[in-house]
Amino acid sequence: MKKFNSRKRKVVRKQSPNLLIYILPTLVFCVLFVPHINQTVTYLFPSDQETLNLALKIKQGETDTCTGRYVYIHNLPSRFNDDLIESCESYAGLRNKCKYLVNSGFGPPILEDVHNHTTRVLTTETGSWHSTNQFMLEVIFREKMRHYECLTNDSSLSSAVFVPFYAGFDVRRFWVYNVKLRDELGEDLAQWLRERPEWKKMYGQDHFFVTGRVGRDFRRESDLDSDWGNNLMRLPEFENMTMLSIETNSCSNEFAVPYPTYFHPKTRTEVETWQMQVRTVQRRYLFSFVGAPRPEMDESIRGEVIKQCLASQERCMFLNCDTPSKDCGNPVKVVEVFQDSIFCLQPSGDTPTRRSTFDSVLAGCIPVFFSLDSVQYKWHFPVDHTKYSVYISEEDVRDGKVSIEKILSMISEEEILSMRNEVEKIIPKIIYAKPGALGPEKIEDAFEIALPRQLLMERETEASSSRGDREEDVKVIEWEEFDNELTRLWSLSSALKLATEKKLTLQPKLESLIQVSAESLRRINELEEMRQRLEAKKLMVDKTSVTCKVTEQDVKKKEDDLSAEVRSLLVGGTTLSIAKTKLQESNCQLEGESGYSHLKTVTNKLRKRQQYMVSQVSFIYPLKIEAGPSQDQELESFPGGSRLVGTKPVSQGSVRILGLPFSMAPFTKMSFFTDKKEVQKSATALGYVAHAVSLLAPYLGVPIRYPLRLGGSKTYIRDYAPYIEPSASDMSPVSTLSENAKFVEFPLFLDGQDTTRAAYAVFLLNKNIEQLLNFVGESSLGPRQVLANLKELIRIIQSPDFIYS
Repeated sequence: MKKFNSRKRKVVRKQSPNLLIYILPTLVFCVLFVPHINQTVTYLFPSDQETLNLALKIKQGETDTCTGRYVYIHNLPSRFNDDLIESCESYAGLRNKCKYLVNSGFGPPILEDVHNHTTRVLTTETGSWHSTNQFMLEVIFREKMRHYECLTNDSSLSSAVFVPFYAGFDVRRFWVYNVKLRDELGEDLAQWLRERPEWKKMYGQDHFFVTGRVGRDFRRESDLDSDWGNNLMRLPEFENMTMLSIETNSCSNEFAVPYPTYFHPKTRTEVETWQMQVRTVQRRYLFSFVGAPRPEMDESIRGEVIKQCLASQERCMFLNCDTPSKDCGNPVKVVEVFQDSIFCLQPSGDTPTRRSTFDSVLAGCIPVFFSLDSVQYKWHFPVDHTKYSVYISEEDVRDGKVSIEKILSMISEEEILSMRNEVEKIIPKIIYAKPGALGPEKIEDAFEIALPRQLLMERETEASSSRGDREEDVKVIEWEEFDNELTRLWSLSSALKLATEKKLTLQPKLESLIQVSAESLRRINELEEMRQRLEAKKLMVDKTSVTCKVTEQDVKKKEDDLSAEVRSLLVGGTTLSIAKTKLQESNCQLEGESGYSHLKTVTNKLRKRQQYMVSQVSFIYPLKIEAGPSQDQELESFPGGSRLVGTKPVSQGSVRILGLPFSMAPFTKMSFFTDKKEVQKSATALGYVAHAVSLLAPYLGVPIRYPLRLGGSKTYIRDYAPYIEPSASDMSPVSTLSENAKFVEFPLFLDGQDTTRAAYAVFLLNKNIEQLLNFVGESSLGPRQVLANLKELIRIIQSPDFIYS
């Protein structure tokens, strides 16, 4: 990779060999003394930050343990990191990751269940287990960098520059959009970095960033919208930078670091407790596989792996990730399967590496690889992969040449124990611990391993750059130039002497200034703490004020509601008092023989009046029985005899109203050959019956259940069917009835109408007549006996017994 270099020097070559005889002594002097002079001048004229650090070290007599380990963090605009996760819900590609952003990317904590199953599998009492998503590395790494012990605000002291860009979230949010939109933010960041002074030091070769996605997501092959990922790592600026990712493309500026696991301890003791549990657990299965098949991938061996696992019966455990139960998303179930297994199969999926590899190592399970591309983590795993894993050729498995169970069964107990011990040692190296631990309890986790390797690479790059610069800086000078250079050196020597004397004079003043600065800094810190406490109290007071206002509004609302209820109670009390008075008056009138006689007299008069009104209706709409054959079952044989005329049984015939018969046949089956006149006569008869019913009901003081809209032979009857509205939850099987029921009209005629609706209308009309019959103490003669029921109703009301009933 080419390195940016802004300095260009001109080399002047002379042919005279004699000149070297005079120049050589001077060159020796320059080589021996000029570097010391430069170092002395640098020591005398350092930057403000270096001066303060150097003076503090001299005063305190301490050794700077961060030398060569300083890291400078770019303060990026929020659009490159924080805005991406704050707007997580806005992007369909990120929405399923939002819940894992809590606890600085570690995810929600795993809590104990009611059956203590979680406690048996995990050490949840330490609070170290979280439901961590495999793509949260960039968020976790940034939080770890914030607590790094050797951060500096002076980029000239730093050995590396960290760029906290959430590249994985950026590429995922516009997964299927056009390439311009996918590349926009990366190109914006490249321009922002170019304009920073820190960039010009090494033109990005000392810069690095971390991503929770695989390397291929950032190296799109073309500019077609259908192609995968973005072009971030193909930008010139990012080609000079280093990328740490969960999987690399074997490029020189990419390095693999472990996927995040579920375990995030804070102290070494928590790690040792977990290692002890992993060491002593009883493993029931020889091997296991946690994953889903890949039938759409022709080169995938997962189908064969699953087939062999299922065929191994009791020796293999398969946890299928392609099921609705989503057991693979449950950390407890995944770790439990790995804890129960000696070997864990790790066939490639969408990419060569898997998060499952690290989950299995965490559970003390020996990984079984089928591709050497799965072993990319040279900083965290032993170089010799046979010490901690088993390798089986992917091609042999695909061709069905090997039995996984047979190969694993041939491994001796001594080899298994050796590999398990090695896996146990790897556990601290692949986890991302919670920051904060110091001293012996500090864990050398994946972060603590990756960062020194990164710093070492940066120092090697810087040293290589410096050697190259020195080689380019060599030049041959003439004698006159040498004489001038020598004079300048003597001048610098005098200046060095004067600077030394000045340094001794300024040192007491500098110490005094340091003390003043330290005291000022202490007071500033105290004031800042007081300000923070004041802000916290202010927020508490504001919150309390808002709560009081809300409570006051609730109290006022409840007072208004109570006042309305009191007024309603007063009105109800007044009404009740009036009703009670009327009731007492009525009781007084009804007391004794005279009161009962009066009531009976009034009732008899009312019944006589009702008989008279009903006789008028009977006169208007006379109902007569016409003997003859039964027509469409209009009259049926009544059990125990008919009640139409006295108590004499009625022979089968038909009842007519105003001389018109009514037949149910057209209402049950309408055909092309149906007599239209018969249909019209039935409609007219039903219109007469409807009118008669509408007159009889108010005479008897009975509100009929199904109201009528009279129209002669075009009469309708209404059914107030309840209107069903969807409930609040689509999952609820119970529907909520609307407060305002809506009615549906059904025709009492067949002209242009559906026979089913017309038949239902006749049924409702008969129900109204049945309601009136029930009121006078009788039951219906049958669901189809419309005219017979009406005639029976009129007969009962006109009978002498009705008055005294």
